[in-house]
Amino acid sequence: MNRNFGTETRPKSPLMQRRIHKILLVCCSYDGYILEEDGHIEQQINREYLDLNMSNPPSFTRVSSTGEALERLEREPGFDFILTMYNVGEPDVFRFGRIVRERWPEIPVALLTSFSKDIYRRIEEQDCSGLDSIFCWHGNTELITAIIKLMEDKMNADEDILEGGVQAILLVEDSIRFYSTYLPELYKLLLLQNTRFLQDALNEQQQVLRKRARPKVLLATSYDEALGLYEKYRNNLLGVISDVGFVRHRGDRPADEQTDAGIELCRRIKEDNPLMPVLLQSSQTEYREAAEALGAGFIAKNSKTLLTQMSDYIAREFAFGDFVFKDPGTGAVIGRAKDLKEMQELIAAVPDPVFEYHTSQNHLSKWLYARGLFPLAASIRSLDASHFRTVASHRAALVALFKDYRVLLGQGVIARFDAATYSDAIGFARMGEGSLGGKARGLAFLNALLQKYALYDKYPNVRIRIPRSVVIATDYFDEFIRTNGLEYVIGREMSDEELLTEFVSSHLPERLLADLKVFVSTVKRPLAIRSSSKLEDSHYQPFAGIYSTYMIPRTDDEDQTLRLLLKAVKSVYASVY
Repeated sequence: MNRNFGTETRPKSPLMQRRIHKILLVCCSYDGYILEEDGHIEQQINREYLDLNMSNPPSFTRVSSTGEALERLEREPGFDFILTMYNVGEPDVFRFGRIVRERWPEIPVALLTSFSKDIYRRIEEQDCSGLDSIFCWHGNTELITAIIKLMEDKMNADEDILEGGVQAILLVEDSIRFYSTYLPELYKLLLLQNTRFLQDALNEQQQVLRKRARPKVLLATSYDEALGLYEKYRNNLLGVISDVGFVRHRGDRPADEQTDAGIELCRRIKEDNPLMPVLLQSSQTEYREAAEALGAGFIAKNSKTLLTQMSDYIAREFAFGDFVFKDPGTGAVIGRAKDLKEMQELIAAVPDPVFEYHTSQNHLSKWLYARGLFPLAASIRSLDASHFRTVASHRAALVALFKDYRVLLGQGVIARFDAATYSDAIGFARMGEGSLGGKARGLAFLNALLQKYALYDKYPNVRIRIPRSVVIATDYFDEFIRTNGLEYVIGREMSDEELLTEFVSSHLPERLLADLKVFVSTVKRPLAIRSSSKLEDSHYQPFAGIYSTYMIPRTDDEDQTLRLLLKAVKSVYASVY
């Protein structure tokens, strides 16, 4: 079987191309103080962008009235988003939104207002066509961050979801108060999920790509809008979270709410895709029975543990967290996989009924999609049981897919050696932060060429790769010399035998020793320990072959292999002198 991934280990198009860089904040002095001083909103956003390895976090420009905001927009172009409070002068926020929509249609406007029945009554009576969204402000600055993310998700949805393969969660809720509470929690879960699936990323570039591939949140406030979003993005949805009662059309009055619209929406979704997870919520607990009859989850809105129950459901049904293999008959947990290596091992080992259950329900591909591993997820979803004569051949094919994909992830990258995630699928890893040296740079270059020209699986039944390599960078050599007090050998006359004895009896840095122990546990073949000097690529004097090379055999005793490896590394260090 051809297991070619099309050499793709990243989305076909760049993700998150449209971002919010410049925000116009319209609020009175007190609200501005709450946000900028007490809430530290800019510091929070800067910290989050730093965590995401993204540059240019959004900046805030504050004005105290809508009139001042219009003047600022006229003389200062470049604003990406406008966030306004309620009582901010004339024109009122509703007319202000319509003016912005007419003059600057590309700039979204969101209203942030405190929860008040009087204000909500006024909002219901107004023409809100100029406002993209309305949110309930309850003093939580995390909501501001969630609003920015929601706007960016909306701006990038078509390119990232339809073209890039990014997954999404559909939130259907017409209560401003409730979705303003859900959104920060949803994005917290997504960020936590994002952090967990970085374990398989081998370098900073792969980490950035995975972080930008996080699932998006799509918000709908009416039945028509929800159904339209579902039909547009149905192939890339992880699941749906929906109220039971909401309005039929955007702009309808709350008094016209259809009390069972969520039940109808769930029925439509389940008819189209019975495997789509749907979580329904309502203060009317009598709808629980109807939800369960449709195979949907149900949470009472007035429950004190609402957010906890929502988090648990998402973790369980939306493919967040570890993948849990369960016996379909008893529900017993057979095994857990936190990364690709453990998933590959469990696929090879779980009983046939467990394997057949999870593959038939698309659980494996969904788990991979949620982690931004689009090519592997697509390949596994395309290979159902109908493609194979036996369960054994299906299992073997999936194991091979995981193995090949893990190797492909290492093509063209210099992976940071991480003791927690290192495996035999990583072709080129680096211990330390110093220089690689000439020989290692050459191998790294060849590794990059394999990825650039898609050579690994270009030919059927042939795999082209460099020998699995780990490079100990030069900073460890410097630390070894310094901590063992070996600087004196530079200016002292010593025989080679004396010098070698001195080096071999010295101690390698503890961090290096721990990493080499992990490396040895993955080794099944003989090892070559070679020098990689910065001088080996010199154009002015030949240094190739100057330093020693040591070969050590494969042994069944890992401790013995480690002792031989440590002695060989110190012997190569000694050959410098």
